[in-house]
Amino acid sequence: MASWLPLESNPEVLNPFVKRLGLPDPWAFTDVFGLDPDLLIMVPQPCVALCLLYPSANISAARRAELEARATSQPKPPPELFFCQQHDGIGNACGTIACMHAVSNAAAGGAFELSDGPLKRFMEATNEGGPADRGRALLQATELQEMSDATAAAGETEGAGSDDAQGQHFIAFVNFGGQLYELDGRNFSRDAEGAEAWPVFHGLTSPESFLLDAAKVVQEDFMARDPESVNFNLVALSKCDE
Repeated sequence: MASWLPLESNPEVLNPFVKRLGLPDPWAFTDVFGLDPDLLIMVPQPCVALCLLYPSANISAARRAELEARATSQPKPPPELFFCQQHDGIGNACGTIACMHAVSNAAAGGAFELSDGPLKRFMEATNEGGPADRGRALLQATELQEMSDATAAAGETEGAGSDDAQGQHFIAFVNFGGQLYELDGRNFSRDAEGAEAWPVFHGLTSPESFLLDAAKVVQEDFMARDPESVNFNLVALSKCDE
């Protein structure tokens, strides 16, 4: 199939998609209007994941060098953490992968039980493999791509439904077992042998501090590297009022 289409960071677009993936009510993505504490307090709680869309052109090169230097000091992630590598050839699948990372790890961490659907089936089918194996399986996941591309076509911004990602990239942050992880399937953090992409460990966190802890990483590791850009967008996966 053709390259995957880029998703829009908009809860009205993403929520129908993640519901079809298997996200149960009353969980949903909501907008994060800013990273100041007064704005973060508006995010519904509990919040179990963040998805960040950021301009990668001025950030990726610096992060590549930083993460490659940290590769050997990164702790091995828990085997239950769901992480899918984004292989070359899959195009603009980063939004889909970020949504999968957010929903799957919230479910694996016990926040909710996934409904039957394509994400649960994909997780079960790739349970024995590592991130690279999951990434190769995603290349063949026709059902997920068709759902993702239909979601992209429903976007509201200029260029929605085209293959123009406008130089932006999606990643996710999750609290998994009291540890804060950055999940970027394309990321440059590698295992000790340099063979496989790994999650980036950002230290300890808690359900109460997760939002503030992840926001600090976004500010220091991403926004500070491109302070003039307005092309940052965050959505939170939270339990919302029914």
